[in-house]
Amino acid sequence: MAHFSFISQTHSNKTERTVLFEYMSDFNNFKHLLPSEKIENFTCTSDQCSFGIKGMTPLTIKLKNKINPSQITFETSGLAKFIFTLHIHLLENQTNNVQLEGDMNPFIKVMAEKPLNDLINVMALKLSELEIA
Repeated sequence: MAHFSFISQTHSNKTERTVLFEYMSDFNNFKHLLPSEKIENFTCTSDQCSFGIKGMTPLTIKLKNKINPSQITFETSGLAKFIFTLHIHLLENQTNNVQLEGDMNPFIKVMAEKPLNDLINVMALKLSELEIA
């Protein structure tokens, strides 16, 4: 297995980080960060969700840890083909980034690097665009 760690671009948020923290602490809102055109069979509860990404194995991820108001961490569970941890960083200067880290087969890593980087960049951008009152 090969370790990887990808960090998205940093974006300015339209919503205060404490509000984003509360909003993203509920998995029912997680789908708003995903590219809807690539997601299939999304189901969720307040602390875990399952979905498929076109061309990939379905994933189940669950809430692992929350550090109020700066970080929410999710991790894979169940039948994921690779183990990963996803961190949403809500930074003090009203910005955010998303980090994905884990381990996977080195050959798969080479093919998956660009799509995974694209995914976390889309997630960070969508997070920055949320306008929550």
